[in-house]
Amino acid sequence: MNAVKTYLWERRVQLAVMLAIASACFALWGGWRMLAYSLPMQTGNYVSAAESGAGNAANAYYDAGLKAYQDEQYKEAKELFTAAQSALTSSSGDLPPEAKAMAAKIQFALGNNYFRQKQLKAAAEAYRQSLRFDPGNLEAKYNLELMQQLLASGGGGNGPGDPKDPGGNGPGGPKKGI
Repeated sequence: MNAVKTYLWERRVQLAVMLAIASACFALWGGWRMLAYSLPMQTGNYVSAAESGAGNAANAYYDAGLKAYQDEQYKEAKELFTAAQSALTSSSGDLPPEAKAMAAKIQFALGNNYFRQKQLKAAAEAYRQSLRFDPGNLEAKYNLELMQQLLASGGGGNGPGDPKDPGGNGPGGPKKGI
């Protein structure tokens, strides 16, 4: 034991320098990973942030999907929301509560996206999925009921819930349109 103590004491400067170099490398690596995710997120390049391997890919894909949805690029938005859901549920087992809340948001947005594409059955299923993750989501409950009414009535026309309602804020449009 004394031999080890003596060896370490004699090499303390070299060990300190090696530890400092290792710490600096680790800090640089962490900083690079942070910038690889946060910089694209700040500049609106959400897909790049998601593909960086750093940070929350589900959140980045979700934000990219919202942007595509707002730009009325519904097919791209669907792909991005689906990628967000896949990134969120890629691990096996039950989702933690914060991941369930995110999954509910993703499914709700996907439902609104399907609604804008006049795919009422798919929208209803997405709202059901949203409610599985968050049973207390009143907007998803409202939209699911709206989809069921529209499907029962033939799913068209200019009545309540007409998909042409641009913001989803009309009396019969989907709640909380994105």
